[in-house]
Amino acid sequence: MEFITQSTNTLNKNSVKLLRQTAKTDQEFVDAWISETDDIQSINLNGVDLKISPNGIFGEVEIPSESNIEEATSRLYASIFAALSHYPDYQLLRVWNYVPKILEASELQGFKNNYEAFNSGRFKAFQASYGKEFSDSMMPSASAVGSSSKILRIEFLAVKTNVTFLENKEQTAAKNYSNKYGQLPPLFSRGAIYKNLNQTLLISSGTASVVGEDSVHSDLYDQVNQSILNLRILGSQFNLKRYDIDYGFALEDAVLLRTYYKNKEDEVFLRKYLKKLVSPDCKLSFMQADICRDELLVEIEAVFVKKGEFEQNGKEKYFLNDAGKIRTESFELHIAEHCNLRCRDCCNISPLNPQKFMSVAEIEDICKFLKDSIQPDLFKIAGGEPTLHPEIDEIIRIIKQYEIAPQIRVVSNGLLVHRMSEYFWHEIDQLTISNYKSAPVKQRSLDLIKEKAKQYGFVTNIKYVEQFNEIFLKEPFTDQKEIQRIYDDCWMRHRCHIIRNGRFYKCTRAAYMDDYLCILKIDSKLGDTTYSEADGIDIKQPDFKEKALFYLNNKKPLASCRYCLGVSGSLRDNVQLSKKEIREMVE
Repeated sequence: MEFITQSTNTLNKNSVKLLRQTAKTDQEFVDAWISETDDIQSINLNGVDLKISPNGIFGEVEIPSESNIEEATSRLYASIFAALSHYPDYQLLRVWNYVPKILEASELQGFKNNYEAFNSGRFKAFQASYGKEFSDSMMPSASAVGSSSKILRIEFLAVKTNVTFLENKEQTAAKNYSNKYGQLPPLFSRGAIYKNLNQTLLISSGTASVVGEDSVHSDLYDQVNQSILNLRILGSQFNLKRYDIDYGFALEDAVLLRTYYKNKEDEVFLRKYLKKLVSPDCKLSFMQADICRDELLVEIEAVFVKKGEFEQNGKEKYFLNDAGKIRTESFELHIAEHCNLRCRDCCNISPLNPQKFMSVAEIEDICKFLKDSIQPDLFKIAGGEPTLHPEIDEIIRIIKQYEIAPQIRVVSNGLLVHRMSEYFWHEIDQLTISNYKSAPVKQRSLDLIKEKAKQYGFVTNIKYVEQFNEIFLKEPFTDQKEIQRIYDDCWMRHRCHIIRNGRFYKCTRAAYMDDYLCILKIDSKLGDTTYSEADGIDIKQPDFKEKALFYLNNKKPLASCRYCLGVSGSLRDNVQLSKKEIREMVE
């Protein structure tokens, strides 16, 4: 199958292969699942309408619920399992439930509302179908939202390919909810990873402002941010490491965000705010509906595509756009290469770096170069610790003046945000705070960030960081297959482009590799060049764009990958190194 979120023309060309479509109007669709072949079989089994392709089945079934939601739900799911029993090679991947008057008081004894009755019916059907394996089975990802009709409707997708079902490390597995949320718990995983042709997809369940098993926050702004944080955690490499998966999914990897909202008046804010959080290529869809708990105002489901794989149209990732520039996801500058912290396993070896600030003139020269050659969706001001730079306001002004990217993000440890000017708060679009376990941000600073974000409308991502990946090696890899695997799983080559010392790099670690090797007294020579020289492109070359396109699309690992674990390194607790430990590292 192929998952698309593109134009109506793309859909029309593939209409004969259509399995499932979500449409906003007759002229515009939101997303669709397309078969890889034309031979789709459409049949009805046990009252369930099925569209069957070689690797995917889309099904839908509905029934008037009348007053007994529990019984109707159990009957529909039993019908689904009976229909799928004819196709034992397929397993449920994703389920969409539309529950009549989901929050209305139930007419059945023992249930507070129709959602609890629905959960009971679903639970009993799964239990009957799964039998002895029920207690150890992972459930499909799912959503359940309210419907104003009297029709209970269930849509589902089943696939042949192996699926990894996921839980969120900060949330209780739904099937383990206590009885305060009903006699029987809801049954769904938080998400699923599925290999889909040339794409690896993470398909989330409906995700709301829930921590543990409880709803948190009462206002829309905080609920949206908590829902987004839950999606970030679900796809993070720290969460996926629990499933022996080395790569991760960031919000920038989302190709679809479907948002259900309770109150009509909230739609304007949601459309404006969520647009700032995602890639311009991410399709945003909105639907007014009751959420499964009365206190919840919003629920978001997402589809992510793994970094480094082909785009939805089958083209290579990097190409010249209509403006003659190379479109990239992000670009960053390390305006201060040193830091006020000494984190072990720092990605950019900041504890080992001498104090160094980029000059305003150097930054302006880079902006002039980028203006004509590269068009990132996001410009990251990073480091080291960027808030150490005494001219950070002027740097922001210059970057905005050259209109390099529609969004500017500052990436910081948050310890110095209380020093930032009103200009800083007013001009940034995004602020990412790494709130380290070993050096936590003070609560008053976190409160200040939230206050300024609400005042000026920038978006925040406050990450509590407990662990780092091991990154650099003292002895180089010699196994080329392992180097290739690490490179293939590493998202940094798409999200961490940088210019340093006059060279353009697809990865920040390559930009620092000579420095790292020199500090450890390892020879950085690579024939008649060095690792960092070999892995970057001189930005003064007249054929820079041509070389950069080949370089960015090249699937071959960099020379620096011999000394780097990418994002595949073991996790270690975030700790601050002492000066003595740093001296021992370099001696």
